Amino acid sequence: MAITGTLEVFNFIDIFQILKKDKKNGILVVEDNKKNLAVYFKDGDIVYIRDVPKVFYIYLDVDFSQVMKKENIKKEDLYRMLVARLPILLAIKKGKFSFTSGFIKYSDDIKPLVPVEKIIMYLSRQLTENEVERKISDMKLVFEKTENWESIAKNAHLTNIEKKILALIDGERSVEKIMEEAKVNKLTLQRVLYGFLAAGIIQRKKKVKRKIGFDLTKNLLSKIIARIKGL
Repeated sequence: MAITGTLEVFNFIDIFQILKKDKKNGILVVEDNKKNLAVYFKDGDIVYIRDVPKVFYIYLDVDFSQVMKKENIKKEDLYRMLVARLPILLAIKKGKFSFTSGFIKYSDDIKPLVPVEKIIMYLSRQLTENEVERKISDMKLVFEKTENWESIAKNAHLTNIEKKILALIDGERSVEKIMEEAKVNKLTLQRVLYGFLAAGIIQRKKKVKRKIGFDLTKNLLSKIIARIKGL
């Protein structure tokens, strides 16, 4: 499956959210006027970032061991190289991207070392007012924590204010109420909630479907019978 688009429409938070949710293996190619970056994903997390002169070079290697050999790096170098190149990737605001799923093969000893949830929260702290309005525009919205929120939040390395806001999300408080109790401004709260949503820490509260049970049916039937008798 291929995912394509432009960074003017989809930011990295949205892209990473999709790849993490589906635990994708593959290569995300990001192109702007100056560089071509290949971002290698394993189980929805970033393993490595590679700069290539031509995009087609990326697809010459179907095994990650070949990539490491060409880049002249060892397994113990992956974290250092990833941390050094992440700011270069995240600084790109305009350009096009494409994700090719399942193209690259990894050995079992290659492990992602930077959780994508941590990157998502980092990026969410820099969102503009227009960007957050896409997802957090209604102050009456109510959110609840997801099933695996604790482990995700741990990977996300939350700040103290983010932890404070998370503690207030209980499926009852509205966004407006959380802002009041957390004593934060609207943009700060919107950024945090946007990050929480993208990382999978929270979700919109599910509406409970009203079920028409036997008692309601029985009461309705009694009223109909009484109405008939009165005719």
